[in-house]
Amino acid sequence: MRRPVVIVGCGGLGSWTSIMMAKGGWKEFVLVDPDVIEEKNLYTQAYFPEDVGKRKVFALKKKLEALGARAEAVPSAVEDVIDDLPEAPLALALTDNIPSRIRVEEKYKTLHAMVRPGLGILLMTNDNLKLRDIMREGKHVGPQEVTMVTLVASVAAREALEYLSRGSSVLEGKMLLITPYKFEFWWKKS
Repeated sequence: MRRPVVIVGCGGLGSWTSIMMAKGGWKEFVLVDPDVIEEKNLYTQAYFPEDVGKRKVFALKKKLEALGARAEAVPSAVEDVIDDLPEAPLALALTDNIPSRIRVEEKYKTLHAMVRPGLGILLMTNDNLKLRDIMREGKHVGPQEVTMVTLVASVAAREALEYLSRGSSVLEGKMLLITPYKFEFWWKKS
């Protein structure tokens, strides 16, 4: 049995990335998010009107189980449960909260994915590059477009599956910037 991947944040990026990973063959997940699905979430997240009012982790768990995956749902803020989460080969920090992401990368090898208006950002930590080296506080807020969310989620799912199957990713130690027009790598030189 494989160790689970920890998904922190089950909104737009978390829901789409998890579903794509399950369709790509990964079948073990731990889902962490305290939020409830609201009607406004339906445009950019992989939820349906019948999911409104449910906790995101439980609705996503049901979707992943329908794809043959197993998922543990943790309806809490990651800061409150990080010490109780299982060991994992990779965590995906897909929340809008920067301090939460930094807490995740303190425990796990982490793939961060973020969507800003008109921009997607992916970063996979290594010894030379951590999110905390670039950002320390704040939230990623602003209008999100479903096409950008799913584009970033598909790249995150692909790179997570690549790392999980091969033990490496082209993203390690790099930040990938995605606009509707191009992909561009940035990395910190050691």
